[in-house]
Amino acid sequence: MFPALVKILLRTLVAGFYRVHAGLLLTLFAGIFINFFFTNVLNQTHLTKDQILLYNLKLVLTSVSNPVAMGVLFIIWLGYTIKSYKYVLAQLVLNQHQFLFYSSNSLHVKKQFQAWFIVQFIISLPIIALGLFAVVIGIIFNYYLIPLIIPIYLLLLISGSAFCYVRFINNLDEKKTKSYDLDLIKNWPKPFFSLFFYQIIYKSKLTYGITKITSGVVIISLFVLFSDKLTDIRIAGMSVLSVVIAHSVLIFQSSEFEMTYLRFSRNFPYSKTRIYLHFTALFCLLILPETLWFFCIYDPLVCLEILLLGLSNALLLRAILYRPDQQIGKYLKVVFALFILSSLAILFGWLWWLIAINIAFSIFLFNRNYIRSLDH
Repeated sequence: MFPALVKILLRTLVAGFYRVHAGLLLTLFAGIFINFFFTNVLNQTHLTKDQILLYNLKLVLTSVSNPVAMGVLFIIWLGYTIKSYKYVLAQLVLNQHQFLFYSSNSLHVKKQFQAWFIVQFIISLPIIALGLFAVVIGIIFNYYLIPLIIPIYLLLLISGSAFCYVRFINNLDEKKTKSYDLDLIKNWPKPFFSLFFYQIIYKSKLTYGITKITSGVVIISLFVLFSDKLTDIRIAGMSVLSVVIAHSVLIFQSSEFEMTYLRFSRNFPYSKTRIYLHFTALFCLLILPETLWFFCIYDPLVCLEILLLGLSNALLLRAILYRPDQQIGKYLKVVFALFILSSLAILFGWLWWLIAINIAFSIFLFNRNYIRSLDH
């Protein structure tokens, strides 16, 4: 029974995963894997063979020697594991795969775990290959701590996924549909501006978690790279600007949520000024963890200045979305362009000018497009 179950899972889930995500895996291989294994060096004539080898392996050596780079790599592996986990769960609830709930449950839980461990192990072969290569290179170049952590981390990812699969497939009763989040937040106050935040708690916890991890990695990276210049307000400005960019997807989703689920609010006697301030309060709520972090690091006056910069940039991004027929692809292009322009302004020391321009343009776009957005 055990070998038969493993074969069925490999044919129905693993083969399907690689078939569906072939494009993603090819992109990762071309963009990350190749550079991870071998980074080309231009104009190698002035370098020795040992120097060329070090440059070729620069990415992997950084990953096994720098905790920040290791953290970024671990986040990528975590994202890959979560994506594969969501794919498998989506397949399990399909009608043609319902037999797995009954056939696999005839095995002992230990056997089930072993079967799902094999499934997740084979799905994770791309990141396992990267991990093993990093371990070998790290040991060769006398880096031992991170190469020791890598296989433990990969084992935890695979084992955790296998455990979640077993738990999911052995819970056929109605208790699995119960949401404990609702019991937790049902007595919390729910002002109008906070409704999207509760939507995040209920349905978008993964997106919110990834956003917070990204913000944390960016802030830590900037602090590590510019540890001798933390008092420079430009570094603080770049940090909060990166936090806003990390929240750009949530800002887009807040617009979609408003247009989809809060259309009834257009009948409320809310002025445009109040609606504009609603997003101000929402964004302050979204970046509350980062705000507390900044207050622990910087002087309060400096912290208020950079948070005002972040808020002005977020208001501009939100105001842009009041234009009709906004699409995520076009929006992200605008986000990237604004990030470049804002970064240049911060580097030249035009922080207060940037705040004023962001607020002015956000008010202009909001007043111009809000009424138009009500017709769509």
